[in-house]
Amino acid sequence: MAFDATVPPLADAAPATVAERSRAAYGAPHGISVRGLTKTYGPQVILDRIDLEIAPGELLALLGPSGSGKTTLLRLLAGLDTASHGSIRLDGEDAGRLSVQERRVGFMFQSYALFRHMTVFDNIAYGLVVRPRRVRPSRAEIAGRVSDLLDMVQLPGFEKRYPSQLSGGQRQRVALARALAIEPRVLLLDEPFGALDAKVRKDLRKWLRDIHDRTGLTTVFVTHDQAEAMEVADRVAILNGGRIEQIGAPADIRQKPATGFVRAFLD
Repeated sequence: MAFDATVPPLADAAPATVAERSRAAYGAPHGISVRGLTKTYGPQVILDRIDLEIAPGELLALLGPSGSGKTTLLRLLAGLDTASHGSIRLDGEDAGRLSVQERRVGFMFQSYALFRHMTVFDNIAYGLVVRPRRVRPSRAEIAGRVSDLLDMVQLPGFEKRYPSQLSGGQRQRVALARALAIEPRVLLLDEPFGALDAKVRKDLRKWLRDIHDRTGLTTVFVTHDQAEAMEVADRVAILNGGRIEQIGAPADIRQKPATGFVRAFLD
């Protein structure tokens, strides 16, 4: 059974209280510094000496054609893959010395990766429930956090449903709530709207920007959709062949493309 995928605007009253509690839980967002980041597979260079500074609380879009290195860069930031050379620092700390959990990164896959046999509540709570007992929140704390997140993503009352009972847009929102449940300081999204139709994608753009503004998290998302990147992000980094061709505010990139590739890509 599928439900309406329409994304209502975030209300101004109750969710603001949820957002305030969320900001307090997350703490200060991480700044990210990337230096000389390189990833190779044998002779194939996937990322070639990437330098990148992401300010705390910034929303950065990684834009480029297929095979440009966007998702590889995202996976390296998350700690899901290991760089061949170079470094990633989170608030000045070498991320290479941190486990995935210690990086405080929330990651959302394009496919959502929801557990089909679990309810919405259990999917969102999963990252909390599997923590070691000494750092696991109480059942009441987990229930409160899930309730807050369902309010934030505009799905109150959906906790007992299963993924098969949700529309694509609703599953996307559950996946984002699950990424937020672990109280990350960095949020990484890999083609978050890639599996959705054009109408739903457009509806969700403003919603993602609202969620970002409410949580204050440093957010990096991968997309191949130019309109999506330009509408949602504070800055856009355009990748090509494993290198950053240009990075800047959307208006600056549109008005002053730095290379022939960027000019052609945006046409």
